[in-house]
Amino acid sequence: MAGSPLYVHAMLGLGILMMLIFLHVYFAPYARLRRAVAAQDWPAGGKALAQIRMLVGINTVIGLLTIAIASGGRYLIV
Repeated sequence: MAGSPLYVHAMLGLGILMMLIFLHVYFAPYARLRRAVAAQDWPAGGKALAQIRMLVGINTVIGLLTIAIASGGRYLIV
């Protein structure tokens, strides 16, 4: 990896960030959502779902940025 271009490192870093966000979603707000639904605590479930939606949206934007870097990285980042 030491000889790889900067855009490859950027894609790797963004991919790791996306994995960390996914793991956070799965182990924190999704677990709260499951508990809230099991207890039929709909306001708490809605709050957890709103947090999941926000984090998935952030992950989507990061994914699109990663695609842009992969497509034009050699031309954009030296």
